[in-house]
Amino acid sequence: MDLLHQHAAFEGGHTVKIRIGGLRLPSQHIVGLVAVCAENAAAETAFIVTLPTCKKVWARRHGREDLEEFDIFQLDGATVHGNGNVELIDGTRLRAVEVVPTLLPYNVTDLDWCILHHTIAMMKAEQECYTYPIPSAQTSALDCSKLPALRAKIPPRKEILRYIAKQEPALKRPSRQKIDDTLHKFGML
Repeated sequence: MDLLHQHAAFEGGHTVKIRIGGLRLPSQHIVGLVAVCAENAAAETAFIVTLPTCKKVWARRHGREDLEEFDIFQLDGATVHGNGNVELIDGTRLRAVEVVPTLLPYNVTDLDWCILHHTIAMMKAEQECYTYPIPSAQTSALDCSKLPALRAKIPPRKEILRYIAKQEPALKRPSRQKIDDTLHKFGML
């Protein structure tokens, strides 16, 4: 809000709206890309402030003290007033709106890569998943956009665990939950 006030976003002919764009993650979850846009049609200017990627916000309805959770996409097209209140397109008025950032899968561990590469090898899906027929140690050879197509072919977790144990006997055995978490992170579950 301070940034919008500093740039006089609430003065003159500015209309301040919230715009939400959807982003599908490899896990198939959809998160909201949030932008607060101050537009002045007469002056043909726009000022945009981006907020963290999120799936939900916490806010108080006008006249109430309890916090409620709202899906971020409910805020698409909402009007932001100079006092910080937000009016949804259905007329609901909110105050004390707080974005709850979504953690994106940026931190892929060595164990995640190990599980992923061995699962692909076990499924004999290298031709489908790697940009080169022979997988190298470089993760850049893996085309992650191909992984969700393997969803229906994923073998039982205990078979994946046995395969990994056979290929990597020195590796501490991952849990079934870790296998699920990794496959989910890449949209394979």
